[in-house]
Amino acid sequence: MIKAVLAAMCFALLTVTARAGGIDDFNAANEAAKKGQIEDAIRLFTQALGAGDLSPADQLTAHKERGSEYISSSLIADTFERLDQARSLREKAIADFSDALKVKTDDTATYVARAQAYDLNGQYDAAIADFDAALKIKESPVTLIQRANSKTAKGDYDGAIADFNAALALAGKDKDASIEPVDIYGARGYAQFIAARYAAAAADFAAALGAGATTRKGDVLWFPYHAAWLHIARARAGENDADELARNAGVTDVKQWPGTLLAYFLGQTKIEDMAPASSHGGVGHARECGVAFFTAEDALAKKDNGTASQQLTRARAACNVHTIYYLAAGVELKRLGK
Repeated sequence: MIKAVLAAMCFALLTVTARAGGIDDFNAANEAAKKGQIEDAIRLFTQALGAGDLSPADQLTAHKERGSEYISSSLIADTFERLDQARSLREKAIADFSDALKVKTDDTATYVARAQAYDLNGQYDAAIADFDAALKIKESPVTLIQRANSKTAKGDYDGAIADFNAALALAGKDKDASIEPVDIYGARGYAQFIAARYAAAAADFAAALGAGATTRKGDVLWFPYHAAWLHIARARAGENDADELARNAGVTDVKQWPGTLLAYFLGQTKIEDMAPASSHGGVGHARECGVAFFTAEDALAKKDNGTASQQLTRARAACNVHTIYYLAAGVELKRLGK
């Protein structure tokens, strides 16, 4: 009898210890995530889930949070051009988000998170399907924009523009929307440009510049980049924007990057003088990406396909694979038969 009681007590103690270990790892994982300790967070969430005793709510959180950490780790891998590793990490994230959806089938945020992971891996149909599911649960201009971006990458330009239009209409009605019309105009402009609808793209970039004149006044990067996009859209559309380009150059520092882009378009500087060298690898790549892309578009407007091809190839090598520049450069190279 005593042995039986002791055995029961030991079993109960082991069960309590196991449960404490699972929830302790779960709590520690959340703390690690808050501190940006990605590897520790993933390890601790894995241990917590492996304990097998988390409540359904905690399982949901653990899968979602571990999936998010896998995504963060994948983006770091992308930065260092470890693309296979990045893709593998996102596949793990997709598995986590899928497990989370088994726990809570109507979780909008999880559908969006999985859609983003699919999009980053170039699985655009799967991404669009998840964005569809999220939008059926809750309308959102942000989700519409993300679905539009996936459609743009897929080459469904009409579908993308329709989503951007719907996002604009919804953002105007939703006072709590976390996206401003200025951002939607810019995003729609990119899609129009990639679709070779240059006049429509120019109209969107002009609208973005107008809307952002006040709200983005303190952003020294935003204005010159958008002014550069506006110029190349005008140029590709065959429009003479000399006066507009001069006005935009007059309200930015054309001696500092990215204002030097406007100086280049005006013939005031050379390619090699546009972007100063940087000891920060990411900054250097971003500048090289911008120089290569915009000079390629300038060359295309001037029918100089040889220079354009060289610069577009340079852009594909320098630009982050998840940027609009990388996507647009790839589309342009295909049009050139490269």
